[in-house]
Amino acid sequence: MIMKKLTYLLILLALGLTACVDDESKGITTPLPELSIAGSDSETMPVYNVYYGNEVTIDPGVESSSENLTYTWGYGTYTEVTTGSFQKGDLTTISNEPVLHFAFPGEGSYYVHLTVTDGTVGDMMEYRVNVTNYYDKGILVVANSADGQGNLGFIKELTAEDIAAGETWHLEEHTLEAVNPDLEVGTLIGADRTNAASTPFTQTPILIVAQDDRCYYVNSTTFEVNSYSLYDEIFTGFRATHFLSADSYASYPFVYDKNMGESIHMQKAYWFVYSHAMDIYHYKYDDVITGYTWQSSINSKTLSPVYVDYSIPEIYDYNSMFGRFGTGDLLAGQNLLMVARETASSTLRLVTQSRENPLELTQYTLTSAYNEDWTGIDFVVPDGGKTTYTASTADGIPAQGTHMALAQDYQVAFYPVDNGLYAYYLRNASPRLPSTPLITYPAGEEITCLNVNVATNELYVGTYTEATGRGNVYIYSVANLTSGNLEPTHEFLQSTDRIVDIRYKN
Repeated sequence: MIMKKLTYLLILLALGLTACVDDESKGITTPLPELSIAGSDSETMPVYNVYYGNEVTIDPGVESSSENLTYTWGYGTYTEVTTGSFQKGDLTTISNEPVLHFAFPGEGSYYVHLTVTDGTVGDMMEYRVNVTNYYDKGILVVANSADGQGNLGFIKELTAEDIAAGETWHLEEHTLEAVNPDLEVGTLIGADRTNAASTPFTQTPILIVAQDDRCYYVNSTTFEVNSYSLYDEIFTGFRATHFLSADSYASYPFVYDKNMGESIHMQKAYWFVYSHAMDIYHYKYDDVITGYTWQSSINSKTLSPVYVDYSIPEIYDYNSMFGRFGTGDLLAGQNLLMVARETASSTLRLVTQSRENPLELTQYTLTSAYNEDWTGIDFVVPDGGKTTYTASTADGIPAQGTHMALAQDYQVAFYPVDNGLYAYYLRNASPRLPSTPLITYPAGEEITCLNVNVATNELYVGTYTEATGRGNVYIYSVANLTSGNLEPTHEFLQSTDRIVDIRYKN
């Protein structure tokens, strides 16, 4: 677009007169004042990029021989109707200051129109401003301080344009309080973006942030709190110990209180909590481990947790026709060290330890099938689905109830023992727990959280430094780890509190 000079001496210009004013009463010729805005003779608009909620600052670089200048700033929407063709919305006046400081009302593209005049001559300029959401895509880091204050951190996923603009990867702490200044965040259990499971399907997916006593329904791109629900509305005294969710519309996020033996579900589209009728949600378990299964009919994964009683031990699952079913005495006499569900097949992978001989380890592959008379569902160990061996050392053997992070594309599970990260190739012909760690973190640094981003095959590791009371985040490429490159792609040291969960949000 060609920027045009404006003057208020249109008559003089129309007559082709020179840039001066004749005062016939005194016989004096006065030159017109000089006034220009930097870049106003350009063919294109300067472009500014700003995050929603932040002010854009535009200094027009006005040069003028006059002192008493009048500035008028306005803005309107700037919508691309066809490739390279834009439609301008109505102009709204926003400032009369020499330098513009303005926070736009929402994300999108806008044009800013500036006119400057001294009453005799003037100039105009237009700018394009792109407003994006800082919290659009990135990694959620859920942490808590020693006194129980929640700390929802965010690592923004930087684009090539962001990096070219000088931005650097960093972890931003206390994001909820930054956007919602009056909010007091309690102990956090987890957070996840999730699509609505019922109409309207077009609504912006919300971010559910689960505290121990309530959940917040948060705009997933601005982090503004829309609403919240108290768990006491369903069960008095309920305090969540687990949060389970999947970023898909076929999942039903819920919190679980292992002390009460109850679950509370969140309705994602209309923002309320309720008690689900399925009986599996209303038993006491020692642990509920996140798992997913794939539903080909809707081309989406759904939440399929693994319910565990470590004392027996026994694992429970649910069938829509026959309800809850378990492993019975299959694992009797053993400690259940780790369990994970494969998404594509729903197969469970277990590692157990003999209670009589702590070095005797067994890996189970469990599937489920109808029993002989089709009156129920049983767990089944397929041929070759049980491997028992005696380890030569206790090194690398995890504690009972250790959570492993499964990178299915690489058939490897990562798990922690103290400050060591171990890689377990659980689908080998003769799988064995490793006796040496893949990575050893500094002494006094405990691994508190592991998760795999299955879309990018990245491993997220959260650790806690006891001496400082601060948490650390490490991001690895699974491909690198399995090929001997142990360097993290990103690390954020001493960047947050004690981490309980790390997961990607798009």
